[in-house]
Amino acid sequence: MWISKYFVYFVIFSVMGWVYESAFCTIKTGKWQNRGFLYGPLCPIYGVGAASITFIVDEAEAHGLSDPEWWKIFLIAFFGSIVLEYVTSYVLEKLFHAYWWDYSDVPLNINGRVCLPASIGFGIAGLIVVYGIAPLTKQMVGWIPPSWMEFLSLLMMAVVAADTTLTVSVLTHFEQNVISLESTLNQHMDQFVNSIQEKTQEASANFAEERARFSRENLERSIQNMEKTHRLALKRVQGFRSSDKEKEKRVYSREMVLESIKKYIGTGRRS
Repeated sequence: MWISKYFVYFVIFSVMGWVYESAFCTIKTGKWQNRGFLYGPLCPIYGVGAASITFIVDEAEAHGLSDPEWWKIFLIAFFGSIVLEYVTSYVLEKLFHAYWWDYSDVPLNINGRVCLPASIGFGIAGLIVVYGIAPLTKQMVGWIPPSWMEFLSLLMMAVVAADTTLTVSVLTHFEQNVISLESTLNQHMDQFVNSIQEKTQEASANFAEERARFSRENLERSIQNMEKTHRLALKRVQGFRSSDKEKEKRVYSREMVLESIKKYIGTGRRS
């Protein structure tokens, strides 16, 4: 029963996190930003963090412990967010060679995965969750009978699982597609080099120009043939990188991918 209850909390908090994240980034950039890892209106990292701190406080109360002081809740949220953000960022980057947030330009950051200002913000958010959002959420779902709570949680699990599977499939397919595009690029450049008669400085400039032109056209052609929902999933990615030195040499940079996606994101396929 308690698993079902906290999974429902997780989904509700994830939706709230998506609303906050999308609204904040939309105001910051001046244009609509659909944030999150999944297709649906969910930011799972917010759901995990908020549900976890709610569970910790509930368990403390259930075992007869006094209500944690506000500074203890702040520290739990502060250090918990550091662990959660760093581990999540590291795992996603290893799996998909991509990242969904980057604090590299923020002071006191660790590998761009976590930073002191954001962690302080999450510490404050922990206080808001414990003293404001969690009690309201409990009241909101408290009227649901246990049997319906089980059914609701199973339904939500199915939806989240399907969403996760689809998102992972798109990202994995894109990774494989990039490898195929690079193979095509290498073959094309071999033919281009063979057609150059003199290895002059001008020829070297032509080589770089041809490489960039063919790379962009090749990538745009691939993205154009994707379904719109697949392009939306890629657009949520903030960038692409890898600890693999060979993959860092890819010509398909973050900027090139995002620019190519923007051409087809609004109206479907371009003519």
